[in-house]
Amino acid sequence: MGFDLGLIIALALAAAASMSDFLRIPKKLRGWVAMVLILGLYMVNQWIYSPGFDWRIALLEGGTAALAAVGIHSTAKNTMQQVTLLRKRNGQSSPPAKEQGETAASPGSTSADWRV
Repeated sequence: MGFDLGLIIALALAAAASMSDFLRIPKKLRGWVAMVLILGLYMVNQWIYSPGFDWRIALLEGGTAALAAVGIHSTAKNTMQQVTLLRKRNGQSSPPAKEQGETAASPGSTSADWRV
């Protein structure tokens, strides 16, 4: 029997919003909560209802469904924005910027050096 994957995704997305509010998780990181819930619920569903349970297949299918439902690009983008925001709040600076005229290939050369 088991639950349909669509139902698991819908329940996980609804629960993720409520859990994130309760646990005070920033809105930019709620995608990770939804991914963990989808993956966990799918694996438990397969473990209970699948006669030949293979955890590797359940992990792959649940992970694929979680990434598709939440969105790989937007979750990564939101995570990077949240990390940058937290660094700014804590007073940490971003990685040092390159000096004027410095290139990645030769740190001490200027743009005119390669033309000579």
